[in-house]
Amino acid sequence: MKVTYRLATIFIAATVLSLTKCYGQAKPKVLIITGNGNVPVQKPEYPPWRHAFQNNKVAEILREVTDVDSTTDLRMLNDGTLANYDVLISNSIFLTPDTAQLAALERFIVNGKCLLTLHCGLLSFLNWDKYEQVMGGIFIGGPSTEPEIFKVNTENMEFWGYEYLFRKFARHPVSSVVDDFITTDELYYFQPSTPEFHVIARAENHPVMWWHPVGKGKVMSLTLGHDELAKASNGYQKLLINGVRWLVGVPLVHAIAPKPISNRQSTYENITAIHGYVKDPKAPVVFSVGEQTRPDLFNFTVSPDQKLHVSLTGKTGEGEVVLHAKSDAGISSAALAVKVVNDGEGNIASYLGNRAAVSSNENQSTLFDAANLIDADSTTRWSSTAAESAWITIDLQKVYPVGRVVLNWEASYASGYQVLVSEFGENWQVVADVRNGDGQQDELTFPPVQARFVKILAQQRAAQKWGYSIYEVEVYKR
Repeated sequence: MKVTYRLATIFIAATVLSLTKCYGQAKPKVLIITGNGNVPVQKPEYPPWRHAFQNNKVAEILREVTDVDSTTDLRMLNDGTLANYDVLISNSIFLTPDTAQLAALERFIVNGKCLLTLHCGLLSFLNWDKYEQVMGGIFIGGPSTEPEIFKVNTENMEFWGYEYLFRKFARHPVSSVVDDFITTDELYYFQPSTPEFHVIARAENHPVMWWHPVGKGKVMSLTLGHDELAKASNGYQKLLINGVRWLVGVPLVHAIAPKPISNRQSTYENITAIHGYVKDPKAPVVFSVGEQTRPDLFNFTVSPDQKLHVSLTGKTGEGEVVLHAKSDAGISSAALAVKVVNDGEGNIASYLGNRAAVSSNENQSTLFDAANLIDADSTTRWSSTAAESAWITIDLQKVYPVGRVVLNWEASYASGYQVLVSEFGENWQVVADVRNGDGQQDELTFPPVQARFVKILAQQRAAQKWGYSIYEVEVYKR
């Protein structure tokens, strides 16, 4: 670390630590304001909480994205100093800036800059009469136990697949580029009080990351990151990095990793949608392919119309490809895992290029989409409307000798159903007829039959309240 003297007032600047050093192209600038307002004297209006902030770890996580300074001096909250920064991070607890400092912070935000609170950082500025307006709600408590293990869902509606007429649902860009993850951390509870409250991630159905607009600026909170272990979580780091990228306008690159790629074809075109989320949707984003770890297996290219294509050598194995998204505001990258398999090996239904069609969906949410049936992900599912009869048809794209089908049911399973196969999508042959299904996983084997299409015809519901729901359909040669 070094002392930086870039600010106008030498006395104030000497209290700032530069936690990262920028070389080459200028990065957005972040100021972390840190410290415990209960030290050295306990404030009677607050509980006697102490906390470690790990500012060096935060700076390490952000080093490729921003240039980070840190200070404990509240006098840095003035117009002249704040003008040097794009984002102010509160990684603190119970700090109480004076009226002039809070006014400078408000001007910083409403004029177009950003405030990000980390973990207990939302427990600073509680002396501000505009706290609830700026933060978008109020802190209502923390856990009564030590950090626990829980799943973080990067979604605003993981338990609820129905849209509201009065509020259009749109997944946040940060949610789109960060997958769900398991972490050991501490949950805080926050009560929103504004309709302009946009959830980015939840845990146990409590918001753990969100943002809302304040004037021309943005206020974002990430309540995870209790300690070094929590900050070491790959999921936490991705939320923090991409949250800051989004705040400063650097594009977020998102592409769903391709399903297993069969060498039944030598080339696949437009294999996955690439998105470059930017603050200004009109800003141009250019995609390119970076490192490819297995050129002996595959070669990815981006076409002039920004579509991702892949050519195969015929060999099988696993590797990674890196995609870049670049705009005037900066560049970001995402690595996609790639698996190339021998045609006919393993679960044929999961191959890239296969299609699933269904009789109905519970609603229009992607939570219940037909594609979830063959995405090789045991946590996603398809769900039908509450009808007595429903069907699924899987197109394997070519004829295979099919001898085994595995169904992974959700709680809304079929107690009576048939499995049928066909070479051409007509003249269906029944290969399994189940009359006493008990849900969970059904593994159905039969003498191999030449088939391109596999159909599941659900005829009797186990749960009359609902329709049918399946996590995954697997198809094998034997």
